[in-house]
Amino acid sequence: MEQKNLVFGIIAGALVGAGAALLFAPKSGEDMRYTLKSGASSSASSLTETLKFKGREMKSSTEELVELAKEITPVVKEAIGVVQEWKGMLTDAKVELTGEVNKLKASSSDSSLTKGPTVM
Repeated sequence: MEQKNLVFGIIAGALVGAGAALLFAPKSGEDMRYTLKSGASSSASSLTETLKFKGREMKSSTEELVELAKEITPVVKEAIGVVQEWKGMLTDAKVELTGEVNKLKASSSDSSLTKGPTVM
């Protein structure tokens, strides 16, 4: 009895599977090629439009960056000039302070030799 049910189940499954295969069978070769070709064409045109749009956006952004760079360049050049001026002033001040420190060291060592040791 079990073998009979098993054979019946296998036959019923095969029939259901064959019916489903017929219902969901792929298109013919010619239909499939047409579907693929039209899908590729629409994808290519969509991609082309997207690339054109993004290209225009990039061009606009690039133009904005160029204008911004033109506006910023004089300010940056002025800032560089100010920094170089400060650098010169600091260098001069360093030389002057180094001279003063050396004078103080020299006068300090001269006075300690003439006065002798100090007692506290």
